[in-house]
Amino acid sequence: MKIGIIILARTDFGRWPDKILFQLRGRPIFEWVIIKAKLLGIPVIVSTTENIEDQIIVDTAERLGVIISYGNPDDRNERFAQAIIENKLEYFLSISPACPFFDIEYTGKVINAIKENPGYNYYNIGRDTSAVPHAFKTQPIIDNLDNKDRDQEIIINPKALKTAGYHLYEWWDGELKNRYLFDYNIAFKIQAETHKAICDYLGRFPLDYEDLRTALLEMDYSFTRGKK
Repeated sequence: MKIGIIILARTDFGRWPDKILFQLRGRPIFEWVIIKAKLLGIPVIVSTTENIEDQIIVDTAERLGVIISYGNPDDRNERFAQAIIENKLEYFLSISPACPFFDIEYTGKVINAIKENPGYNYYNIGRDTSAVPHAFKTQPIIDNLDNKDRDQEIIINPKALKTAGYHLYEWWDGELKNRYLFDYNIAFKIQAETHKAICDYLGRFPLDYEDLRTALLEMDYSFTRGKK
């Protein structure tokens, strides 16, 4: 069974172009995502394009020794599928190039769930928290490529998968209730500035989630009230 991580990465994309190049302790956010993803011990694939503005992504991926896949800049599902086919993946985890504070320990639990309970189309722990990446069976993405009416996000959208009748493996670990103090469903610039504030407070990048959690508690950081 081959499981991999796919990081879809472009520089000039989304509501805040170049957000993945935002600097944390001398490295772009995107680079920290790769560094942490490699700690999971499975292949890491960066899916990008051959556009000139994305060359910095290619250079970073090459320097860090991860796999690079080039694909259609205008079709996310097609790029997922290309990375899957090129690397013969049966399951994959999708990690955002702009969310470097995902939880290594619990992401590992998702990977173990795939190994111990294969056959499901979707794996998730912690409900909707983005601190733990979701995992997917690759075949539905391949099967859906020829569907011209497909939505760009439907194959990596859990609600759409459930509606379409796919089998989902979801569970809730009680420890997560107090583990995650925040989520990433906030404006990208606020998110990045918060990442920077945490790194500056620690004087380094926190690779361990408990390290991050301790820093947040010490900072008494609140998204609703601001920093004291």
